[in-house]
Amino acid sequence: MMENRIIIKRLAMTGPERETRELQFVPGLNVIWGASNAGKTFIIKSLDYMFGSGSLLPEIKQREGMEACWLEVDLPNAGPVTLRRSLSGGGVSIFDKPLEQVGNSESARVISATHSATSPSISGLLLEELGISRKQIANNTDGKKSNFTFRHFAHYMFTEETPMMAEWSPIQISAQSGPTFDKNVFKFLLTGVDDSLLVVAKSAKEQRNENVGKIEIVDEMISVALDELGRMFPEDEDLENLDLDSQEERIRETISSWQSTLSLRQTRLDALVSERRSRRDSLADFETRAEQIDLTLSRFELLRSVYDNDLERLHGLAEGAEALLAGARRMCPLCGADPENQRHSHGYEAVELSQKAVSAEMAKISAEKADLARAVRSLSLEREGVYARKQAIAESLVEIDISIATARPNEAQARREYERLDRERQRIRSGLSLKRRIQALQTRRAELAGFKPSRQSKDAVTIGISSTTGHDFAMVVQSVLRAWQFPGEPVVAFDGRTHDILLNGADRRSNGKGVRALMNAAFKIGVFEYCRQRELPHPGIVALDSPLLSYRDPHKSRHGELSDDEVAVKNANLNTYFYEDLVKRAKNGQFIIVENDPPPTDLPKDCRVTTFTGPFADDGRRGFL
Repeated sequence: MMENRIIIKRLAMTGPERETRELQFVPGLNVIWGASNAGKTFIIKSLDYMFGSGSLLPEIKQREGMEACWLEVDLPNAGPVTLRRSLSGGGVSIFDKPLEQVGNSESARVISATHSATSPSISGLLLEELGISRKQIANNTDGKKSNFTFRHFAHYMFTEETPMMAEWSPIQISAQSGPTFDKNVFKFLLTGVDDSLLVVAKSAKEQRNENVGKIEIVDEMISVALDELGRMFPEDEDLENLDLDSQEERIRETISSWQSTLSLRQTRLDALVSERRSRRDSLADFETRAEQIDLTLSRFELLRSVYDNDLERLHGLAEGAEALLAGARRMCPLCGADPENQRHSHGYEAVELSQKAVSAEMAKISAEKADLARAVRSLSLEREGVYARKQAIAESLVEIDISIATARPNEAQARREYERLDRERQRIRSGLSLKRRIQALQTRRAELAGFKPSRQSKDAVTIGISSTTGHDFAMVVQSVLRAWQFPGEPVVAFDGRTHDILLNGADRRSNGKGVRALMNAAFKIGVFEYCRQRELPHPGIVALDSPLLSYRDPHKSRHGELSDDEVAVKNANLNTYFYEDLVKRAKNGQFIIVENDPPPTDLPKDCRVTTFTGPFADDGRRGFL
């Protein structure tokens, strides 16, 4: 079984005011048939669009109101993913859930629909899933190369009706791609070998042209550098003789002198600022000490008043005791007895003791009051010294502030001058660097002007596949046609010139439209089979629009009457064998066949047949949209 398959599961269209229209696919054979104008070709275009086509979908009437196209696929490594792309173009949004579960949620990943080697794109994602990265294809025999993108695979996956019956080779990717590029893409598909290592020696003419281009670039660079130098030194007209080395030396000496001046002035200013900070700290300390002294003196004054009150109270007690004791030495007023003959003491002993205690307390308080007076005198002297020191510091701060006010402008002026000189030095140095670059460019131009091309023969470059590979591929296509019971035991050969197949010795243009369509279908399926047999990367999808054109009704089809070879195909019942063969091949790939007529026989249940009854039918599904 072929590995690294991509499987299409569902294609859908949505719009804000439209019902979702979708088409389901099985991993094997899918047949979509029905009347004209039912949107069958639009399906092939939509699939191609979701795989990164740069062409917008046609503005058919049925798509009015639709705004987004959706594609659910199974990828080899990432597994099931849902892709969404606006019908207006732009990038591709990737969701890890089915369409029904997406709703209005924003995608975690948005990638470009256009291939990019440096940023995420749908092409890069799909190529990575197939194990392909950074492959290059030669555009011509001169070695110019382009990146291989998934769009080159898509050409072999999706074939619309017009190219299906065309006279040109099936390998032609576009009218602009060129035969060399088309053949080399085909070579990569059938061999897995790209042109990354291709190197071609240049002819003398090519070398001269390349050298002229280099000179033009160098001249432009010199002109730009001179313009820049002129803008840097507008005061100098003779830029060629601009002596920037001498200017740099002079300004270096001037800067050195100003650097010393700036250093001295900065040191002086820093010292003054530091001294002011120190003095302010000292002033704060003295102010704190003065506050403490004033608080202590106020408290001492309160204590002194307490001492005075206590002494006054004790003095009164002492006088009272003295008066009481004085009365104790008189005769009794009642009996007239002398003091020595009186029996009652009347508490005079207690008064004497109290008098002694008062005298002792007064002596103690007086001593403490004397100590307090000494302490007050000491603090008062200290207070005078602190206030004197505060005054001195305050006066010195005024002087320092004056000195700083004088020093700061001097320092600022020196700094401005130094910075101006430094900017000038940088301008000169930039000018020197620019002049050296101009000199280097002028030297390089002189070297290029003296260039002489080397004489060497043009190396031969092989374009496309070898005859052996072409023969092997032709045998695969022949086996496909014979499996379809193409009339007359067809013999297929490979045309190395066009990289197309020859059928019974005749080229594609010698056959009718229907036979050309069959040859194209066999070619595309042959590429799929060839890659499968040799385990080469292939998406595993082949979608064909009208490969059985030979079975058209000549009276209804716009392609007219059948040619003789088309009549032979129609009479051979090739369409029956065509579908039988695809049923067998569908085990390893996904086939999508778009036709006007149904398969002639019923297909197995694992195949999917979708019928469109047409835009004017009364029943059934009229079309895709």
